[in-house]
Amino acid sequence: MLFDKCRIGGIETTSRLVRSATFEGLADDCGYPTSEMLLAYEHLAAGGVGIIITGMIAAGTIEPRQHRQIRCDGDDCIAPLAQLTDRVHKHGGKIIAQIVEIGGAIMLPEGPGTIISPSGIPEKVGKEMQASRALTHDEIQILIQDMGKAAARAEKAGFDGIQIHGAHGYLISKFLTPFFNQRRDEYGGSLENRARFLLEILTTVRQSTGADFPLWLKLNCADFMQEGGLTFEDCQQLMPLLAASPVNAIEVSGGNMASLPRKGPIRAIRRTKEPMYFKPYAEHLAVALKDTPIDVGVVGGFRDLHQIEDTLAATPLAFVSMSRPFLRQPDLPNLWRNGSDEPAACISCSRCYGTDAIACIFHKTEKE
Repeated sequence: MLFDKCRIGGIETTSRLVRSATFEGLADDCGYPTSEMLLAYEHLAAGGVGIIITGMIAAGTIEPRQHRQIRCDGDDCIAPLAQLTDRVHKHGGKIIAQIVEIGGAIMLPEGPGTIISPSGIPEKVGKEMQASRALTHDEIQILIQDMGKAAARAEKAGFDGIQIHGAHGYLISKFLTPFFNQRRDEYGGSLENRARFLLEILTTVRQSTGADFPLWLKLNCADFMQEGGLTFEDCQQLMPLLAASPVNAIEVSGGNMASLPRKGPIRAIRRTKEPMYFKPYAEHLAVALKDTPIDVGVVGGFRDLHQIEDTLAATPLAFVSMSRPFLRQPDLPNLWRNGSDEPAACISCSRCYGTDAIACIFHKTEKE
């Protein structure tokens, strides 16, 4: 089942195993992919993963971008990004562009502008409190249009679809979270109002791209904050709104910078002893959407082939995503496809995120 030809979120693929978005830190000073990034994606495609979701791509120019982040905020980005899609397609792979408005939660901002947020609520990032300024109504409209324009450029660059990053405390996620969204206009207050920014982005993206261009969403099942976070009950109430949207697939994740200890998006499985930590939530959401054309998948703590196959066989989930394991073993899908049932070598230490360019420290050691 895992390696059968199938259609997920509007994309024909050879596997239900997806490479979840993984920030690379491999853009050049212009925000274009470097040769090192192109090679990394070529290795992923050759390694047999069904669909690759890029690390987050900057969509607008109102705010700084993440350190060495690729961007899609101008037409000059189309040709460099087309090199990336060409490398993946050369090996028969499929690739989705994850586009984002950051809205904080970054350590090393680059470029003009200041950190933006729904209401200007400070946020702890690492050991520092990060200040931000509240968006004006006009700026919200600009950001919505920026996302549509970025999606259109991604389509022109040859991507097989896009994913809107609506999780992990980035801007869309902050709009959904009462703690960070204390607005008193139509973008704050009730859950329906807090979801308006996301829903208007989805509508604009669909209007800006082809009618059949796959549109995916990454969404928190919950923020896991002590107070004021998006709850799982909130997320469940979002499902009817998303069912009426143009979304083709939802990748379920969770957590943000303000989550309780060991409840963020990236967890050390051996310490929490909680593998597949978002699976129960994703399964519940998939049941809620079972009568819709939306495919639901899940990321977080999957390391074992048999657990992945059991998940796909026993639940309505359409795909399973992994991130850190592919940093250490970009050829892991082919190893499993060719008969190995060894678990992923990744130990979930997250030391891959402690460097300028994201890379597995053990993989680096093994190459030297």
